[in-house]
Amino acid sequence: MNQAIIPTIVVVLVIYFAAMVFIGWMGRSKASNFEGYLSMGRTGGVLLLMGGAIGGQIGNGFVVGGAAEGAASGLAGSAYGIACALSLILVALFLNDFIYNNGYMSMADYTRQRYHSEVPGTIYDLSTAISSIGLIAGQIMAGKALFEALGLPGTVGAIAIAVVVLLYSQLSGLWGAFATSVVQTGVIIVGLVATTIVLISRGAIGEMNTAIQAGELAGSSLDMSGLSASGFAAMMLPLLFGMVTDQPTYQRINSAKSAGTSKIACYLSCIIMIPLALMPAFIGSFGAYKYNASGNSAFFDVILNELPAIVCALIIAAVLAAVMSTIDCGLITMSTVLTRDIWQGALHKNPSEKQLKKITLVINILFMGSSTILALSSGSILGLLNSVYSFLAAACFVPFVGGIVWKKADAKSAIAASVVGVLTVLISWIPGVTFPLGNIIPSGLFPIIPSAMAFILIGLFTGSSNRTAERN
Repeated sequence: MNQAIIPTIVVVLVIYFAAMVFIGWMGRSKASNFEGYLSMGRTGGVLLLMGGAIGGQIGNGFVVGGAAEGAASGLAGSAYGIACALSLILVALFLNDFIYNNGYMSMADYTRQRYHSEVPGTIYDLSTAISSIGLIAGQIMAGKALFEALGLPGTVGAIAIAVVVLLYSQLSGLWGAFATSVVQTGVIIVGLVATTIVLISRGAIGEMNTAIQAGELAGSSLDMSGLSASGFAAMMLPLLFGMVTDQPTYQRINSAKSAGTSKIACYLSCIIMIPLALMPAFIGSFGAYKYNASGNSAFFDVILNELPAIVCALIIAAVLAAVMSTIDCGLITMSTVLTRDIWQGALHKNPSEKQLKKITLVINILFMGSSTILALSSGSILGLLNSVYSFLAAACFVPFVGGIVWKKADAKSAIAASVVGVLTVLISWIPGVTFPLGNIIPSGLFPIIPSAMAFILIGLFTGSSNRTAERN
């Protein structure tokens, strides 16, 4: 790596950090009260919503993780990014109107109305809080890897990212998260496109094709042959199930001017994200070929060795944009599920606006600190993200979908489904544990099966008991 580019990179990063805090400061009036902090008062337009949708998806898993997968399996490494894009289409088609028309700010709003009980919603809120720690930690891990690739202390970089995001998200709430995500998304797009153009203009594809024809490089390096239908399903389904119960999805939809505005934002976001997903995979694949790179370093090995200083600095800012755009949505999620749903909802507290701000600040600091500690002690980014989505889906997917399709289900069946699902996930994390039909059903999806069985069995039992009691 050319050490001469480090000063340029540091200057760009300092300016970028300052710009994010400035945007948060400019939007502080949007979070003058707690409801505005959480939803922008349903004033969000297409651009802001696209920033939230793309920014929430293009995290380190999309950029850094996509490059790592590209180094291992060629363009098939784009599977996660493509799955993220397609999940937005499915949200628009099947969830958007249901969430917007009913005004559900979180899934807990739905479960309270559907099951007439605080318990299922509280399980969702706590599961979301736990999973959000993992999601935020995954983003911070990418920032840590970036600083280490630059020869800078990774721990210092991780803490710097955490502090900056905490500052601007606390200043302007959901508006700040979406507004900065618009800027961050623009930086990501420009950065990835610029890197791809530079590599192609320098003959990267020609070099790799020559190596493939000579038998020195796998043919899958430049195509999707490394991705099977079952492999894509194993990537797509846990992500989709997670999206159904994903708290930012509810808040983004509810912040729109209309249900139609939210749908348009989802469709346009998908159109942008699919071609964008191919770029990190291509960059990682080239890194494996040219520098024998692997893992999270694949992305950084390429940009630090192949790009001019100013372009490299822009790409570094793009990676941080990907990291920060997901973290800020995670913090807003914490405020919704813990302060609004549990403190105000389940515990029936009625704090003043001043008290709400203090509670939110304390929660954000605690969760950001916990996520940073987890990030500094974890290894695989995509492994952590897949575990998080599996956990959230196991806890919440069946109670949500089951409550819609089976009208006789009650709170007890919802609670049983969540408990069984979570226990199954925890068991799956024990080293050496395998589930039946492991060759057919991905481990991330298997917990849905016992969760659904518990939901149906308890529902049938309690339904039978209720009918007996009514007859007596």
